[in-house]
Amino acid sequence: MTMSEQQLREAFGAAMAMPDGPAQHAALDGAIRHADAAGEAKIAFEFRIQAIQNFRFGGDDRRAFLAFSLALAAFDRDPEIGGPGAEHSILWRFKWIVNALPEFPDVPLDRTYAVLDDMRARYLRGGHSLHAVHQARWQIALHVGDLDTAAASYHDMITAERDGLANCSVCVPSAQAWYWLTLGRPKEAIAIASPFADSWCRTQPERIRTNLMLAHLHTGDLRKAAELHRAAYRVMRTDRLHLSALGTHLTFLGRSGNELRGLDLLERHLPWLDGTANPYDVLVFVSCAVLVLNRLAEGGHGDVTVQGRPGPDGRRPPTTVAALRAELLPLVEQLAARFDARNGTTYQSELARQRMTAPPLADSLPLSVLESAGKRTRKRIAGVNEQIAAHTLAGDAAAAALARLDAALLLRDHSDPETRYAAAEEAALALDRAGLAEPLLRARELLWQLYLDGGQRDSSEAVLELLLAEPSLGAARRAALLDSSAQLCWGEERAARRLRAADEHRTAGDPLAELRSLRQAIVGARGARWASAEQVLARADAVAAAPPAEADPAVWHVEHHRLHLAAAWLHDAEDRDDAALARAELAEHCQDGVVRGEAAVFVAWRLLRRDRPAEAEQHARRALDGADEQDTLWLHVAIARALRAQGRDAEADAVIAEHDLQQWQLEYDDDHDEEDDED
Repeated sequence: MTMSEQQLREAFGAAMAMPDGPAQHAALDGAIRHADAAGEAKIAFEFRIQAIQNFRFGGDDRRAFLAFSLALAAFDRDPEIGGPGAEHSILWRFKWIVNALPEFPDVPLDRTYAVLDDMRARYLRGGHSLHAVHQARWQIALHVGDLDTAAASYHDMITAERDGLANCSVCVPSAQAWYWLTLGRPKEAIAIASPFADSWCRTQPERIRTNLMLAHLHTGDLRKAAELHRAAYRVMRTDRLHLSALGTHLTFLGRSGNELRGLDLLERHLPWLDGTANPYDVLVFVSCAVLVLNRLAEGGHGDVTVQGRPGPDGRRPPTTVAALRAELLPLVEQLAARFDARNGTTYQSELARQRMTAPPLADSLPLSVLESAGKRTRKRIAGVNEQIAAHTLAGDAAAAALARLDAALLLRDHSDPETRYAAAEEAALALDRAGLAEPLLRARELLWQLYLDGGQRDSSEAVLELLLAEPSLGAARRAALLDSSAQLCWGEERAARRLRAADEHRTAGDPLAELRSLRQAIVGARGARWASAEQVLARADAVAAAPPAEADPAVWHVEHHRLHLAAAWLHDAEDRDDAALARAELAEHCQDGVVRGEAAVFVAWRLLRRDRPAEAEQHARRALDGADEQDTLWLHVAIARALRAQGRDAEADAVIAEHDLQQWQLEYDDDHDEEDDED
């Protein structure tokens, strides 16, 4: 069935709102195909241009290639298809495509160079700098091992003028650092990249910090290298886009005496090999993984048990370090051979061999924040740190892990967030290794709260899922976690999480908490057109109508009237004025002055909207008694507007002057300060 423009845009908008990943990519693809089927060439072009970024940075380069190719062809047929900004969008995305093409050995090198030449010609026609073109050329040359061309194009890039189509001011020095690292000159890498180590863009600063980490390891600044590893890995570990950079972290761990930590990282990310669409990322990650496995085997740990790659059923069978190495080594050799056959060189095989056999750069580099922290931190936890060392020396892993939890609790209020996170992460990892379930639960709860307080959404969500899957976690605690985590969500997602919390509160036998979570789900859904909102409201009304005998009547009364106000806002968002007004008038009977004041403002403004200014004035004047400062302001605004609507301009001017009302307030469209979801 052919979809209308509105249906197409709704489908594409819904897809864009989905979390990054394969499901979103399939939904975006579907919306684009429907636009094609409807003959909506301009809409299809618009969708493709937007989706290319999601495909490219979501790890689905093949979809990005196709979308870009079709968008480019459509633009060449009709340069006006995307409006004034279409050409810039096309030229900007050229960079992403030409940089990704060499990472697929089935894409002929001639094809990559043809795309690069096309990009160069279009930049020249538009009068743009060739800065980005030169960068792409030296990166391709470096990939195939043509160091002379790479050097010449690198020089062309740094001498070219930067303009609005050059890569961002962080990604350029990050790439330059990698260039100098490849040439074995880490000091140059540090000089270029260090000033940008705290700068931000879509993939930064984690990428530039990763390159600096390796450079500092080479120059012997081990403490700085450890700090950069901790900071960069924390961001990268939840994003498949960083698979090859995670390989660099494996190299760092394998060359700094941290093979066991490297094994933890390898186990965590091994399943990503079967979910990534980029063969070069796989080659880099796996060759670096073999380095770690080599070090472990050489150290007598070849029989250590490790989780293997997922099977067809999704389960990960146990294997050993030696067996995993024997499984991964042929994969490295096969992938490197495919790249070399395409490139006509042996360069990628040689790089892979170097990664797998790279010698140590440090015998032992302490990665624990407890060992590498500054004097202030060490003094704060000196006693606990001594216990960790003593237990570790005695071979008592369980006692050492418990001491790490003590340290993490001592450091939870530390001024440096990296110290807080790292201490809790180390404790959780040690407790997990030691098999201490209950302390591990406490460590994860601490870690989750730290991430939540620090706004680290991806990290907090990952720990939250581990906590919610823990059978020993009671329903009340599970509900509290869901309620707290809702503050990092928006719209329908926030509402759905509140609903899950309400279900857990019901299981725990806490109807007041259930009612509160249901109300907050309704508030969170406002404006999201949540399909379940009316059902949730009906459930909340049923709970509110049947208070348990042990409930505090005053507390229950306030929560019930807060529900009335939440329902009023929900109905208002659905343009159901009568229902909204009725629920707000019920909320006005609340014993709590804040709820009563918000409801009064709501009613006064709805009466104004219905052209009932006299009633609005009377209502607002009655509500002034007992209203707080914020509600008093808006009630006076309502009174002034009501007076003007009745032709009583002099009285309105007097109210405005007396209460110093501003023009923007008098023109405001009443969608102000709704009841806060996080009360």
